[in-house]
Parts: sequence; C-alpha cells; structure tokens
Amino acid sequence: MKAYKYILGVLLLLFIDNFTILGQNTSESGEPSKSKDPSYVSLSLNFISDAVYYGRKDSISAPYLYPSITYYNKSGLYVTGSLSYLTKSDEGRVDLFLGTVGYDFTADKFSGDISFTKYFFNTDSYNVISEVEADLTAMAEYDFDVINLGLSLTTFFNSGSSSDFFLSSEISHDFVTDKKDFQISPTFGVYFGSQNFYEEYYINNRFGSGRGKGSGTGQDSLGTTATSVVVNESEKFGLMSFELSVPIWYIADPFIVSFLPVFVIPQNPATLTVDSIVYEEDLENTFYWMVGLAYRF
Repeated sequence: MKAYKYILGVLLLLFIDNFTILGQNTSESGEPSKSKDPSYVSLSLNFISDAVYYGRKDSISAPYLYPSITYYNKSGLYVTGSLSYLTKSDEGRVDLFLGTVGYDFTADKFSGDISFTKYFFNTDSYNVISEVEADLTAMAEYDFDVINLGLSLTTFFNSGSSSDFFLSSEISHDFVTDKKDFQISPTFGVYFGSQNFYEEYYINNRFGSGRGKGSGTGQDSLGTTATSVVVNESEKFGLMSFELSVPIWYIADPFIVSFLPVFVIPQNPATLTVDSIVYEEDLENTFYWMVGLAYRF
C-alpha cells in the first residue's frame, strides 16, 4: 500500500479533474510515509483521454495534456499548480489553470488529506465541470492489510452561486513487488452527489444559453436554441455512478510512471426540462484512461 503515497502529487491532478479527479478514482498510501519524507518538488506530465466526472461528460470528448508542479513540505503541507491543454482536433487551447493547497498526514495504517482547489476555465471550455469555480475535499483511508477502505467528501462551489456535495467510497487491494517499485491496485468505487454543477453545464455549454462559446451544440434535441433548461435532479443527493479502476505505477527513482484505466457505469440519468419539453438523458457506460510521468527532486 505504501508505494502509492509517493505519487500523490501526480494523482492529485488526474481528475481533475479533476479530475480530478483524483479523489474520485484513487485512494492514497505511500512508501515511505509522506509525513516522514523530506520536502521535495515533483514535476509531472500527464494525459487523460476524456474528461469524465461520475459518468457525466460532454457529447464531444475532451482529451487533455497537462503538466504540473507540486511542492511538498515534510510537515504535510503541499501546493500544486497545473494547466490543461485540450488536444482535441480543431479545439487546441489551454482549457484550464488550477491551483491546489492541502495538508496530508499518516498515522500507522490510517491516512488522510484535506485540500482546496481553485479552477480557472477557458470561456470556451465544454468540460462537464467548467462551471465549477473551486472545491474543498477531505479524504481518509484505512489499510486493513487485505483490503483498503477509502472515503472522500467534496464540496463544489459553482459559478451560479449554487454548490454541490459528493460522497465517494472505495475498496481496493494492493499487489506490490518485494522491492516496492511496482504496484497494481484494483479498485471498486461507489459515488453519490448532487448535480447543480451539471445543470450549470447544461445551461451554459450544452445548450449554449450562457457561455455559448463552447463546443456543445448550443441547441436542444429538437435543433432549436434553448431559453430555459432545468435538470430536475440537480438539488437531489443520490447515487451517480459505479466505477472500476486499476491504478498501476512503476517507480525508478527519481522517476514515476503511472497508468490508470477506468470503467464508469453511470446511474440515475437526469430528467431535463428544456423549454417545457421533458426528456431523460441517455447516459452511456464509459471507458477512459490516464497516463503520467513524474520526476521528483
């Protein structure tokens, strides 16, 4: 389990993505414990095949290449900065800047992390979380030797003055080589949350009545520009997705190579009211992946 903590600085940006996602798709551990590590700086370059959040995504894929830099202090405090370059054909641009400050700790088999992230999306962004301005996340994990149990709580602060609350739970098992330089950790996650961020995305991107500059169609299913869009479940807290992932990484000090395939099974598709027309969105199972290279000094 402990090799995982070593690459926290890399994984923090993967979701963010976001994705982020990092707290969404991974748990954290480390060898050695970061609370005993000296201070260091980590540079990384990562690629994600699509921007997916709890099974929600734009109708157009959003592949990102994102470099990042993390400073970790031996006290447990860290700071991360990153930019995300959209590599989609005819859409090449810097789509997102973000900054994260946080604190992590380890006590025997228990580890925890609390962080605050600020997002700066390009006005043309069609990322499904492009209306999120900041988030506050707390994560905890306990190593039971045979399995690891993780829990994450996240609050989104959205541009429309609304907020969202998410609860993520994960169970995983670590397979680690004797040298602790290679690890694979099959993981199953269950994710709950509200969808105000998703309503803002539909209003400002998918139907174009807000930003109106993104790569969404800017039109409803009937081919007309929408003037009113409501996601009926936006305020409800409910099951959003099941996810299967297999975090893999190899450490050749000072380099770290990571790979993360993810299969998402979205739940509870939204019911939208678009200019008095009601229909249920069609959510599809999604496979996406992330790969990264980091250098620590």
